[in-house]
Amino acid sequence: MNYNEFLMGIKKTTPLMVGVIPFGLAYGIMGAQAGLKFSEITLMSIFVFAGSAQFMAVGMIKEGISFAFIVFSTLLINLRHLLMGLSLAPYLNTQKRRWLYLLAFGMVDESYASTINHYQESGSEQGNPYFMVGAALGMYIFWIGSSVVGGLLGHSIKDPLSWGLDFAMPATFLSILVLQIKSARMLIVFLVSGITAIAAYIYIPGKWYIIIATVAATATGAFMELTEESRVANCEKNTSS
Repeated sequence: MNYNEFLMGIKKTTPLMVGVIPFGLAYGIMGAQAGLKFSEITLMSIFVFAGSAQFMAVGMIKEGISFAFIVFSTLLINLRHLLMGLSLAPYLNTQKRRWLYLLAFGMVDESYASTINHYQESGSEQGNPYFMVGAALGMYIFWIGSSVVGGLLGHSIKDPLSWGLDFAMPATFLSILVLQIKSARMLIVFLVSGITAIAAYIYIPGKWYIIIATVAATATGAFMELTEESRVANCEKNTSS
């Protein structure tokens, strides 16, 4: 086992691990207030390990929404993981399947952001899987621990959102977002995604704003990349002629 990469994964993801604590506390408290048992709160964090999806599920359980619709909504909100996995694939395409299963389970927004940044900065075509294991394991422990504490607090905090714990989610995602803005092209893609998501959230019911924003951002990035490749090709053609 490559302990240096494993420990580096933990070290680089530690700030995000600390930031997830209020997020996990809020989930545990809200789960208890939605009528979930302590064991259900804990097991959901152990086996689901998806903060935004768990938050949404708790809210829908509280409203008495059917299990099938909860599963479908969770699938929609986590479609972004397909894009995240695709961006990591070139760095992990030589790994054995058991590695890929493990890394896929541990891929949350925070571990992904830390890992993709590390792989890109390393300049290597292949990424060390032990780095991502360290990043994911640290997030896993912090998420379960904070969820357990939140579940134990249960009804002792009547309104966890009044403590500002609901801001933990957007604050965490913003901290991840800032790390990814490394060029004007990335900034434009993020702005298109954000503006599209807000507009779709306002005018289109349901969780479709996630899919619409993803498609808009992907199309924008692809168009800009193709335009740049075409420009470079024309420049090389003119130079050679």
